[in-house]
Amino acid sequence: MLRQGLMKKHILQCFAVLMLLFVGQVSAVPTDDIAQMLKGQEDAWNRGDLDAYMQGYWKSEQLRFVSNGKFRYGWDETLAAYKKNYPNKEALGELKFTIKEIKMLSNYAAMVVGRWDLKRQKDAPTGVFTLLVEKIDDRWVITMDHSSD
Repeated sequence: MLRQGLMKKHILQCFAVLMLLFVGQVSAVPTDDIAQMLKGQEDAWNRGDLDAYMQGYWKSEQLRFVSNGKFRYGWDETLAAYKKNYPNKEALGELKFTIKEIKMLSNYAAMVVGRWDLKRQKDAPTGVFTLLVEKIDDRWVITMDHSSD
């Protein structure tokens, strides 16, 4: 009888340890991780740091960017276009993203729809975006961006 009681106690302890390990492995909701990545981009832009802003994009020649009737391919080309179009802090202004929807397409892909707003001394351009965000190498990154005014 004593032996049975010890056995049950041991089984319950093992079960408790397994549950703690399982609970410890649960991560944040993917939509929260994606929103946080976009918030990091917004913060980098507002600091005037385009190199940090680009960390939200997939660093690949397969990155796709569509804007103003132009198709761009590749991380380097996208960064070069940003630096050409936004050469200084005044041109960058203050960026605000408003996420309208994050739709999970799978455990590793999501579609994000939202609005971007810039506030600058001379103007306040605004527009919309649709992003394909994918989890690559354990990071959520933008693999396709379609932005328009």
